[in-house]
Amino acid sequence: MGLFKKNNASKGEKRDIGNFAGFALLSEPRLDKEKFFADLKADWDIDVPDDPEPEDDVIYADVNGYRVVVGLMPAPVPDGEAEYWAKGNYMWQDAVEVAASHKAHAIIAILGKEDDLIEKGKLFVKAVCAIMKQETAVAFYNEGAVFPPKMYLDFAGLMSDGHVPVLNLVWLGIFSDGKQSGVYTYGMRRMGKEEMEVYIEADKADFNELREFMLTIASYVLETGATLRDGETIGFTEEQKLPITLSKGVAVDGNTLKIGYEK
Repeated sequence: MGLFKKNNASKGEKRDIGNFAGFALLSEPRLDKEKFFADLKADWDIDVPDDPEPEDDVIYADVNGYRVVVGLMPAPVPDGEAEYWAKGNYMWQDAVEVAASHKAHAIIAILGKEDDLIEKGKLFVKAVCAIMKQETAVAFYNEGAVFPPKMYLDFAGLMSDGHVPVLNLVWLGIFSDGKQSGVYTYGMRRMGKEEMEVYIEADKADFNELREFMLTIASYVLETGATLRDGETIGFTEEQKLPITLSKGVAVDGNTLKIGYEK
């Protein structure tokens, strides 16, 4: 398995708390503004008033104290960045090929208050979903991975039951160096939480099990607002006590919480 280490100084994104922005990869520099607004209404019951600042290459929408901004760029994402991170999506075989085919992109961002990061994150996902339904959309690039439209829309389906769309907001990457293997999160920091990693000896690793384990913990943290701390433990039964340790990240820049794992 390859290591896709996050390096904010070169390729990748600056992940400040509450920074919800990403890139829709497009087959051509064209967006249907009316369809975007119609899909927001039909899928998420979001009423959008008249575009406050109509421009040919920018879409604005004011929603519940936030401003949704979609900026059309008539060129691919610079420096081969989308193609680079597409290599990390182990769930999409054609990710690199599709990413390399895009001819334009749209920057999608949510501006405004940061008192409720879950609400802001959900609005971001809803806006991206509306863009992923555009005829020209071929993929979405955000938080260290590139997703096909259908996968992104399927992940977002959790919101219909009131849940946090964890897999839209947090990428679960895989890492192996031959000695240890594991799964890491990429996206928790913008949600105001620490990134997390879990590792086990490489010859004992089952990536499906490790991914489900990390998804369960990330979902718990985001759904409940829990804060995991260095020196504490977490468990899924009354008896289980998995240690939590804050230390330098293995596959993620900065410090991360390492979660103990029992095979």
